[in-house]
Amino acid sequence: MFLFKTKINKHFPTLAEQLGYSDKQILVIVNIDDVGLHGDETEASFKALNYGMVKSGSIMVPCPDFKNVIGLWNKKQELDFGVHLTLTCEWGQKYPWTPVLPKTEVPSLYNSKGIMWQSLEELSRHARKKEIALELEAQINKVIETGLKPSHIDYHMNFGFYGNIFPIIVELSRKFNLSMRVPKNKRYKMPFVKNNLRSLRRKGYVYPDTRKGIYMLGGENQSLEYRKARYHDHLRSLQPGVHMIQAHIAFHTKELENIMGLHNSSIRQIDYDVWTSNDTKELAEKLGIIFIGYRPLQELQAKLTKTC
Repeated sequence: MFLFKTKINKHFPTLAEQLGYSDKQILVIVNIDDVGLHGDETEASFKALNYGMVKSGSIMVPCPDFKNVIGLWNKKQELDFGVHLTLTCEWGQKYPWTPVLPKTEVPSLYNSKGIMWQSLEELSRHARKKEIALELEAQINKVIETGLKPSHIDYHMNFGFYGNIFPIIVELSRKFNLSMRVPKNKRYKMPFVKNNLRSLRRKGYVYPDTRKGIYMLGGENQSLEYRKARYHDHLRSLQPGVHMIQAHIAFHTKELENIMGLHNSSIRQIDYDVWTSNDTKELAEKLGIIFIGYRPLQELQAKLTKTC
């Protein structure tokens, strides 16, 4: 007589279910990068947040419009903002910013002009890991010291996926209880998690199931119709789960164009137009998409990390 073991299928709750939704629902976080980089970014970002589909943004603490962002956020504290950790200044002397910490504390994060390095390549050649950790923590603390409560962390120009920086992000996520951005796939070598992002889930970290950045989509094609169609195609492709879309939102003004060029400033205006359009809103409603921010993920992480 042979005894056959029957396989018991245990249902492990999806992230959507852990957040209180059905495993058949599609949840989307449209998150604005670069809030505070410039006044035209800040103004457009807050207007997009008021429209309804966009429900979170990430603040660049070292940038020139940081104080303005904090002032506006103070007037509407229910808004959902995180920290867009920043280690580079891509516009150089044309539109400069410096680390939060002085050069005496983090000298390797300053270039010869006294500002942040302009590229990730320069950063990787010069920056010391210890000083990176000090600066990133200082940026988070600068927001917390205002009395406002950030919900997540991500990183400018995706520096978190270069070198051996991602472990610092993981540590900050746990220390400050902030949801974080993780790689889109396994092509990034991260031996500290054995190349398996699910190990972070088991440790209680909470982050979206997928993320999509459509910043440079289409090369030089910057028509609203083209980019809106690509965003809409992405929305139609989504399966049940929790998905994050990175948007870059600003008003295209001559001043912004003079800083970052026609290509970059046009993209940001179009992203604003897409995420404040009735077309996009109607499509999302037809698809049954529910828009959320990062705050529910942060609250779930707080619960899970207590038990891990």
